[in-house]
Amino acid sequence: METSVRNVIGECDIKASGTDMLLNARQAAKLINYRRPTLYGLVREDKIPFSKTAGKLLFSRNKLLEWVANGKHSPTAKSPPQE
Repeated sequence: METSVRNVIGECDIKASGTDMLLNARQAAKLINYRRPTLYGLVREDKIPFSKTAGKLLFSRNKLLEWVANGKHSPTAKSPPQE
């Protein structure tokens, strides 16, 4: 039960915090409203800001929010060539 309470409190702090903090994959996915497998796919394709330390993925809260704000999360739509 203690773990569940800590998780809920931690998630509230992540969204409300004005300071930068390092997030794990679960926290990062929750912050930007992505599923974890999608997040891992973006990491694999090097399309999202991340760092890897001792085999653990870490995400800067501010860089993720900036990434979303700049629209880099949206795939670019390519129009078909015109003849």
